[in-house]
Amino acid sequence: MRLVLAVGWLLVCVLFTTQLAAQPGGGGRESYTLQGRVVDERGQALPGATVLLGGTTLGTATGADGTYSLSAQVTPGTYTLTFSIIGYRPQSRSISLASTPTVTTDVTLTEALQTLDDVVVIGSTISVNKRELGNAINTVTARDLEQTGTGGALNALQGKLPGAQIVQNSGDPSGSMSVRLRGIHSLRGSSDPLYVIDGVIVSNSSTNVSQQAAGPDIGTANAGQNRLADLNPNDIASINVINGAAAAAQYGSRASNGVVLITTKRGKTGAARVSAYASFNINELRKSVPVNTYGQQFGFAGLRLYTIGAPTAQQIAANPGITTTSITRAGATTLLATNLVETPRYNYFNDVFRTGYGTDNGVSISGGAERTQYLVSVGYLKNQGIIEDTDFTRYNVRARVDQRLANWVRASVGVAYNNSFSNEKANGNVFYSPINSINITNNIYDINQRDPNGNLLAVEPTRVNPLSTIEDMKFTQRINRTISDIQVNLTPFKGFSVDYIFGADTYSQVGENYIRPYPYQAAAGLPLQRYPSGFAANANNNVLQLNSDVNVGYDRQLTEDFKMTLLAGYSYQFLRGELVRTQGQNLAPFITTVSGAASNTVASGAELDRFDLSGIFGQATFGFRNLAFLTGAIRRDRSSKFSSSETNQYYPKVSASVVLSDLGFWKDAAYAKTFNSLKLRASYGEAGNLNGIGSYDRFYQFTPIGFQGRNTFLPNARLANPRVRPERVAELEVGADLGFFNDRLGLGVTVYDQKTTDLVVDRPLAPSRGGSSIVENVARLNNKGVEVQLSAAPVRTADFSWDFTAIYSRNRNKIVDLVGSAAIAVDNVAGAPVYLINGQPAGVFYGSAYARNPDGSLLLTPQGFPQDERTTGQGVGSIDFTPARTAEGQPSYAPGTTIANVIIGNPNPDWTGSFSTSFTYKKLSLRVLLDAVQGVDVFNADYRTRQGVGLGELAEQELRGEIPRGYIFAVYNTQEFRIDDGSYVKLRETALTYTLPPISKFISDLNVSLIGRNLYSWDDYKGFDPETSAGGASDLFRAVDFGNVPIPRTYQLRLSATF
Repeated sequence: MRLVLAVGWLLVCVLFTTQLAAQPGGGGRESYTLQGRVVDERGQALPGATVLLGGTTLGTATGADGTYSLSAQVTPGTYTLTFSIIGYRPQSRSISLASTPTVTTDVTLTEALQTLDDVVVIGSTISVNKRELGNAINTVTARDLEQTGTGGALNALQGKLPGAQIVQNSGDPSGSMSVRLRGIHSLRGSSDPLYVIDGVIVSNSSTNVSQQAAGPDIGTANAGQNRLADLNPNDIASINVINGAAAAAQYGSRASNGVVLITTKRGKTGAARVSAYASFNINELRKSVPVNTYGQQFGFAGLRLYTIGAPTAQQIAANPGITTTSITRAGATTLLATNLVETPRYNYFNDVFRTGYGTDNGVSISGGAERTQYLVSVGYLKNQGIIEDTDFTRYNVRARVDQRLANWVRASVGVAYNNSFSNEKANGNVFYSPINSINITNNIYDINQRDPNGNLLAVEPTRVNPLSTIEDMKFTQRINRTISDIQVNLTPFKGFSVDYIFGADTYSQVGENYIRPYPYQAAAGLPLQRYPSGFAANANNNVLQLNSDVNVGYDRQLTEDFKMTLLAGYSYQFLRGELVRTQGQNLAPFITTVSGAASNTVASGAELDRFDLSGIFGQATFGFRNLAFLTGAIRRDRSSKFSSSETNQYYPKVSASVVLSDLGFWKDAAYAKTFNSLKLRASYGEAGNLNGIGSYDRFYQFTPIGFQGRNTFLPNARLANPRVRPERVAELEVGADLGFFNDRLGLGVTVYDQKTTDLVVDRPLAPSRGGSSIVENVARLNNKGVEVQLSAAPVRTADFSWDFTAIYSRNRNKIVDLVGSAAIAVDNVAGAPVYLINGQPAGVFYGSAYARNPDGSLLLTPQGFPQDERTTGQGVGSIDFTPARTAEGQPSYAPGTTIANVIIGNPNPDWTGSFSTSFTYKKLSLRVLLDAVQGVDVFNADYRTRQGVGLGELAEQELRGEIPRGYIFAVYNTQEFRIDDGSYVKLRETALTYTLPPISKFISDLNVSLIGRNLYSWDDYKGFDPETSAGGASDLFRAVDFGNVPIPRTYQLRLSATF
């Protein structure tokens, strides 16, 4: 590979030298300064607008005050200046360069909700005109990211992208985020898109180093912090999102989940500018769950799980006042206490939740001359969580220098350093997290009581005091990360360009856990929650990710009507990850590290991930009269993850677009003024996914063990598979972009059909095969959907304007084939019956349901309680069954009958959407964003648990006699009881901004904003927040509420200024 690169660079250098020698010299050239200001229709500055001098490679961008200055050494004559910025109609002005050295050109750009002449980024160094694209691409600008009330880049994207479901899985200060573009595409890997920052492929891994104590418990959950939490959204200039595989052939084996291309801010030509922002925010619990306040309980004081727990014969004998009733459930009879005794009630949530405060501050300095531009920025964020003793601190430092070495040579160097520290608590999926420790504890104990030494006292006989999770448990992680790049652009002669980028993303995660030995013990004969004698752990995760890309492009106008654009490239990517974990139990007094653990309880482990990927691609685009375009591309990838038989993977792409409104008949038609723009587009492409395949899955793997005093190896129970290959997505996409009333009304519609083949699963094997499982490409998954975006500017006057955008997205996925199995259960600790079933959406909830009458009403027991449905002969994964009934019409418990399993819920929404609107009156503006998810089910494990222990609202109703005694006991084990309506419409963002008049000649822009985030949710959910997932980034373990931290309501005051 090094030899290929060296030879390639030698040829390029020879070519450049030859062409340079052929270029005309500097004779006849004069020096000119082109300057001016770019504003919108209201006279407000447009920062970041691109200014290009036609016929040359010279250009610049406007600063924060809309001004620009461009130095040019050209021969006198007539030239064209082109002004453009996303969201506005581009303009061209003819200028004459003669004897006057300074030429001033001021321009007013007209806002356009969509324009086909926008230039968008589609690759590491590849930009194209939007009219040429045969696929949809969505753009989010810096304006959309800065006033969102969040310090997370992914959070700021919520509700702004068609086809994207972006979920905040946890309300921790840097909680896990999930981004899925057009559904899920993998069963074993990840559906997270590929992230590229300024051409550098970066990691968004959610490796969990701070929750080692929970490791054995959480099954397939992956609730770790996303690494894009390291990014400061204030550093971002724009984000371009490619949803589908049809648009992502440039990235081959890593692009099946879509691509998110992030461009950060750069320096502009002109005097030094200082931009600063400062904010203060308040975080609070948005919604409380009902808590039992009734001052009585059944049975006697201290009866565990009084709502569903049966008193023993010894307890009845020791408490003569107990009265009981018999309840029949699942064919068995149980005694429940019915007498009431006085008891205090407490709201433990008041002891765990708090109001958190935070600040987000930053400053940048940018500027430059004709050949050199620079930007340096510094950011600091500190945010407290709504759980006591949780917070997140982040420091960001970034610098970029752009240098024009010659008229045909440009270079750029960028580096970003991020340091963060998270102070956390145990997250969901374990019973000793702050919220779960409350959910499983009857609220009849004073959890603030302490012994004479100040130690907390026990509560339920086997439960951890909820305050112990706050005071005695430490979960932390520290991140050090550097993202850097070197880029070179060469344009030695007209139409020819070479772009090279070398990018590096390297970071270290250090996680530490400490659980103090509990000062209290469980009741005799009962086990206390895990680690009663203390626990300590640490984990170190070190990741290095490199990419080296060369792209060569050539544009040529073949005839007056036809243009050809050729593009070829080579890419090399390398990733190495080393994760080392050490943990120990039974800590010595006052020791907080693994070294203080008893030697027989210390365990350690290491994981190594290392692979490389190289690819070459070629692409050709043919344009006709700048209104019709046809593009074809092919990419070949080679990866170390595959054996020689599967080394070469090919990914084709073809797309077409036509701008019908540019045809002569359209321009002359009467409707052209009303219906002014129409572009039709279509594309087909294939891309791969390496996430589901481990770097060493194709090999036999061995575990080191000790045997008779010697070291040896034990074969892994999973067999090797040298023929495993990447998962592959083939996608057909068609769409249209329409503009009305001079683009005051815009409509974009996209319909897609994705077919994912070669899905990787761990397939169970019969023991006779010599192993218990094998990693194979044995499944298929389909996604079909539609995306609609409507944008309008109904009002535009000198003082007042009104805009709005509505987004609707619908996706349907279905597992087409699971070879060798009708259904596969997804392991998780929450007890959620998550399954992969042929012919059904991925990750459905498949479990026990209520027995029902033919009319759909509940079939009650003779005592009047709901009950489980029963059947005979139902296979795993089957949704068809015949109810088993007794002669009396009740579910049968005769031999051979079993609980009937049905699809009781679906975590895949029917549709998602958003509505954003903004009003501007002179210097005052109001922006509102509503974000909706509809037709989704959540497995609400917490709701059921609260009722069972006596903490919840149903428990209070049973105590008050509003529902019959035994109701909760009757439904407690029915899994349908835990299915909750997860649909919601959230008031995601609200921002009121006032632009102050100039108070000094040194301040060009001063804004004050009041921002609210997650202010309200319209939903029927019985928990804190329907937007939740204990599974974190897991594609299969989704929409499960099990001890998750709710997403807070945030108020923010923000001040920004430019000097």
